[in-house]
Amino acid sequence: MDDFEKEFPGFDWKNTPAYKHPGGKDCPCPKHEYVREQINYTRTVNQTSKEPTKVTLKFCPEHYKVYMEEVIPAMPLKYRLLTKIALKLGAIQLEKLTHMQSDLCFYCKFGSGGHGKKSELPPIQ
Repeated sequence: MDDFEKEFPGFDWKNTPAYKHPGGKDCPCPKHEYVREQINYTRTVNQTSKEPTKVTLKFCPEHYKVYMEEVIPAMPLKYRLLTKIALKLGAIQLEKLTHMQSDLCFYCKFGSGGHGKKSELPPIQ
């Protein structure tokens, strides 16, 4: 986190859409690091299974609605289509949490708005 802030001073990674981050998917910000860790964890767990690898994004009820109705439609066409295809194929799964589980929500941890903004990465479960 400190290295990222030194390398990109003043960059607001929480309020900038992920596709606009420096380095694209290889961006060293905490949000991209968390996504990479989730993907690597999912691959590791699913290597013994014959099912395809799936990434699960967890959202509290408010952020689930925001993601579906605002974030996906606001993406550039290329990313919007890829996201919709991945959702239909099941490569990305969305989990709608209850309000009591808001601490597990991706946007509450890393997004611009949330119940309890945190700057450190959560443990992978």
